[in-house]
Amino acid sequence: MQGLSVAICTRNRVQDLTRCIHSITKQSIGRTYPIEVIIIDDGEIPKEVLNDYEALLAASGYPLIYFSKTTDRGLWMSRIKAVELSTMDKILFLDDDVEIPGHYLATLYQTYLDHPNCAGVGGVAIGMRNSFLGTIRCLLSFQQSLSSGKLSLSGQAGSMYNWHKARKIFKTEFQHGCNMSFKKDAIRDLQPVPWLKSYSVGEDILMSRIARKTGPLYINPELKLLHHESPASRDNLEDVAYTRVLNHVHLLKDERSGPIGYLALIWTTLYLILREQPKKNFPAIRGYKKGLREIFSRQTAR
Repeated sequence: MQGLSVAICTRNRVQDLTRCIHSITKQSIGRTYPIEVIIIDDGEIPKEVLNDYEALLAASGYPLIYFSKTTDRGLWMSRIKAVELSTMDKILFLDDDVEIPGHYLATLYQTYLDHPNCAGVGGVAIGMRNSFLGTIRCLLSFQQSLSSGKLSLSGQAGSMYNWHKARKIFKTEFQHGCNMSFKKDAIRDLQPVPWLKSYSVGEDILMSRIARKTGPLYINPELKLLHHESPASRDNLEDVAYTRVLNHVHLLKDERSGPIGYLALIWTTLYLILREQPKKNFPAIRGYKKGLREIFSRQTAR
């Protein structure tokens, strides 16, 4: 069906999710375009809260599809389930801790009309930006590319920190997971990935890579949203730091990157360790060091 599924993957962040739902109900697009909301839950949402969501969304003409996962936990598996449940031809993935402005869905709809051959359209998170010196540090540590639409040498998505500077739509290799959309046909055949577990660092890069096989991706700087980046229910810092390194090893392998990519990732990881030292963020440091050892062991085994 021609329309949009707004998919929200969540875990025990009811307050954040409620704020997100309220922002969806305030869209200027109204009932002129078929829209459904899908919640994929890895936690527990009280029944009375779900009833409130359903009533709020129904008042805007948006049906609610709710699915509670008891197995196959993790963000990537939630993405797959959202695609399975979607009845529309386009899917917008929002994090549960974002707020979208009133024009957002209308602007997204128009962008797809203006670029009919695209595979997906993404936006910008307000506040996600680098200073001039921050950009220099990210470039030197291979977290960022000189091009806003490209990944860095080590496969990092730091270029998105300059997306706020864009004044017009541009092509991109990747989208940001809190604010990304695709045509359903471009991601219809998503499959479980062994290394994408729990928080699934890098899953947005992989999904973008899969979608690009069917057409170009675009970032529309008019699609700005507020990302609160709630700390609730996050994985522990050591695990997140470790998977940030390990999952990029897998992404480089998937891209058949040569030695330069892995050397760049080593350099990026060393920088991240040094960055955490003054803050005495020992869990993150342990995670990055563990990831660094993993890179060396995998390259030694090749």
